[in-house]
Amino acid sequence: MKNVNHRNKTSRLARVLIGVSIVLTTALFFVAVEIDDLLRENHLNEVRADSTVNLIEVREHIEESIFGHFLLLQKVTTYVEENPDATQEEFSAYISTLDYLPEEVINFATARDLVVDMVYPVEGNESVLGFDYRSNPDQRPGIERSIENRRATVVGPIDLVQGGKGFIFRQPVYVNDPSSETGKRLWGIVSIVAEHDAFLDVTGLNDMRDEFDILITSDPLYAGRERVVLGSPEIANQNPINLELEFPTGHWEVAAIPAGGWPTNSPTYVKDRILLGFGSAVIIGLVLLVATLAVLQRRAQVRLTEAIEAMDGGFAMFDHKGRLVAFNAKYMEMYAVSSERIREGARFEDIIRLGVQNGQHPDAIGREEKWIHKRLESFFGPDTEFEQELSNGRYLLASDRALSDGGRLCVRTDVTQLKQAVDQAEAASRAKSEFIDTLSHELRTPITVILGLSSLGKNFETLGMTKTLREKLDDPEVEIDEIKDAVSVLVKHFTDTMEKQERSAKHLHGLVEDMIDFAKIESRKLAVRPETVDIVDLVSSVTDQIRIKAEEKGLAFKVEAEKGEVFCDQLRTTQILLNLVGNAIKFTETGGIEMKAWREGDSAIFEVSDSGPGIPTADQKRIFNAFEQLESSNVRRHSGIGLGLAISRTLADAQNGSLHVDSEPGKGSTFTLRLPSNERHGSARDYGAHANRLDSAA
Repeated sequence: MKNVNHRNKTSRLARVLIGVSIVLTTALFFVAVEIDDLLRENHLNEVRADSTVNLIEVREHIEESIFGHFLLLQKVTTYVEENPDATQEEFSAYISTLDYLPEEVINFATARDLVVDMVYPVEGNESVLGFDYRSNPDQRPGIERSIENRRATVVGPIDLVQGGKGFIFRQPVYVNDPSSETGKRLWGIVSIVAEHDAFLDVTGLNDMRDEFDILITSDPLYAGRERVVLGSPEIANQNPINLELEFPTGHWEVAAIPAGGWPTNSPTYVKDRILLGFGSAVIIGLVLLVATLAVLQRRAQVRLTEAIEAMDGGFAMFDHKGRLVAFNAKYMEMYAVSSERIREGARFEDIIRLGVQNGQHPDAIGREEKWIHKRLESFFGPDTEFEQELSNGRYLLASDRALSDGGRLCVRTDVTQLKQAVDQAEAASRAKSEFIDTLSHELRTPITVILGLSSLGKNFETLGMTKTLREKLDDPEVEIDEIKDAVSVLVKHFTDTMEKQERSAKHLHGLVEDMIDFAKIESRKLAVRPETVDIVDLVSSVTDQIRIKAEEKGLAFKVEAEKGEVFCDQLRTTQILLNLVGNAIKFTETGGIEMKAWREGDSAIFEVSDSGPGIPTADQKRIFNAFEQLESSNVRRHSGIGLGLAISRTLADAQNGSLHVDSEPGKGSTFTLRLPSNERHGSARDYGAHANRLDSAA
């Protein structure tokens, strides 16, 4: 599940990074667009600033030129104020004497009572004479506004009476009049008319039009209404540069844009966009590279984590300060007692201290601080490998290796089963060695007896009792009764010798039978032939053979057998019971033995109890192992080679039965054999399984 979670996290991370890349690409696109807009806006601002500077320079020239016309107008006005009754000839003479007569000026004129009465030059301007301003709706408002404000004005372009278009500079003329409330009265108007195109050339307005599209409007305050002096009104809607042309008595509004309109892009917009695109591509590429590296790193980390988690052993990594950097679940499981401290960042010392405190390390008990100090020295020292015993009975092969950065790599392998297997192998080896010793002893003793008695029989003539009998037979004076007594002594000695030889031979025969049975079991050739047998008859056959042994040892032997049947191999079942009763007699010094047999459901139960020393709980499984005896060969008090109970249990299992023991030290033991009571429940089992179990026990 943890591996699946890691893969899901990696997949989610990849999707997130792809999403981030898409968002970043979109964001960079909008940023690039914004930067492009800023660059364009910056270029527009630069163009606007440069244009404004240029316009200001042109404006100064225009204002200077127009100001010159106003000065000229003021001179003429002053002359008229001083000479209100001047004639045409006098007026013309005055004008002709002026130092500055602009080429663009068409005429100078005066309008006494707003009717043109004098003009210079007269030639070409005859049509102007007698012109009444009050009768002209186009010029009258400007005249009235000029008179009302008592200031000079300039209007135009305007259709001229003599034809064409022009600009007219006007100024009202007031003369002294004592009868007036103000001491002045309106005399009329003085005007200067400038030809339209020439005026634009002289003032520089035409030059401005080469560089700019302009709109110039007059001041409505003095012109009566706003007039378009120059240009198209559409300019006002194109975000123009706005300036004022200041005159001594008013101003014009100037709106200007670069010729052809404002630029839509900067001259370097192609290069700028290429750079923006390249920069965005580099950023996106770097982000994708970082994202890819992050995903690859995460995948590598997941693979490493999965590999660590898949390890059959524990894994942990500590930094150079002894702080836990990484670990797998197996490591925490192995050190479950210290698991609350096994966290990233935890100190190795804190982890082992908790383990020692909770008794996790049996070899530290009673010398805790010394053990911790030694363990820390080992941990931070050279590479080491050692076997570690834990309080739960498990054994670990611990390997601590130094890393290049000063950290430590710790690998733990559970070798409990291996150690148990080694211990079992060593125990089996010891058991077999003891078996060989025991077998040697058990075989040597009866064989020695048999050989000794055979040697004695071979040298029968040399026996003292034989010589005594011969002497008595040769002595005629010896009574027949003495001879009989001597014969009886010899016969009794011979009988005792034969009995000893018979017992040794039977003991040797039993050992050989056990060895043959064990060999048959190992080779899976031991046949089991179950049949229906009477329980009482089966028990009687056993007690008849073994009761005398109990009586010889002075033990009470009690037998209780209920009527019934058992489905078994009579020979092998008798062998089991003889072994159980024989062991009970062998290991019981005082008290007695009791044998019971009865039917219980579908089973027949045989129970053999004794008042012997009992068997410790820890040894109750061992006694059914081949070659196992609770006494070592060095302190043996009873004969036997340790195969009886192992063979008995295997024979019981082979008959679809069971054999187990209940015992308590000092209170004797009870062995219970349970066999099927009829053929339906007593089919013989596959014997191979039982032989395998005996092999593994051996």
